[in-house]
Amino acid sequence: MQKDTYSRANNRVIALITEIMQREGGFSNHPHDAGGATRFGVTKAVARANGYKGAMRDLPKNRAQDILLQRYYFAPKFHLLDPLSPAISGELTDTGVNMGPLTASLYLQRCLNAFNQQGSRYRDLTIDGRVGNKTIKALSAYLSHRTDTGEQVMLKALNILQGADYIEFSQTGSKANESFVYGWLKNRVSL
Repeated sequence: MQKDTYSRANNRVIALITEIMQREGGFSNHPHDAGGATRFGVTKAVARANGYKGAMRDLPKNRAQDILLQRYYFAPKFHLLDPLSPAISGELTDTGVNMGPLTASLYLQRCLNAFNQQGSRYRDLTIDGRVGNKTIKALSAYLSHRTDTGEQVMLKALNILQGADYIEFSQTGSKANESFVYGWLKNRVSL
């Protein structure tokens, strides 16, 4: 792992990335997986975009960890949500690895708009998939108002959207997604 990346990530985040890598498994090149050759949750396209030129089955763990941290935690700015809720930040990072960080961010913004009580807690967000000051302020306002169970309800809502999309992918997308939907729901969605 690059020194700069490690210095920006605390032990909890490193543990989260390690857990994601374990869940994703080692090398895979399933014929139905649109991502193609993948190791530790890093697809060949993502590895190449991050400068890795070797065979995917040889992608070192530390290189995969660095890529996952940069692309799915720091780049989508989920690290900025950590002070408010490490659990929500972690859920978005995990969802981002599996479905893309844009999708994870869109889920958060959709949920925040659904929970804003007709704009009485914070303004509706533009659903653009970018975590910035408005999204951070909205999450802060939501969690400040829902102090007892707000975090758990948000996590549940994020997982519901994720699970619904998995079912949708298996029915309207490539039928090949049926190869993965059971495992996605089993390993990625928790309520």
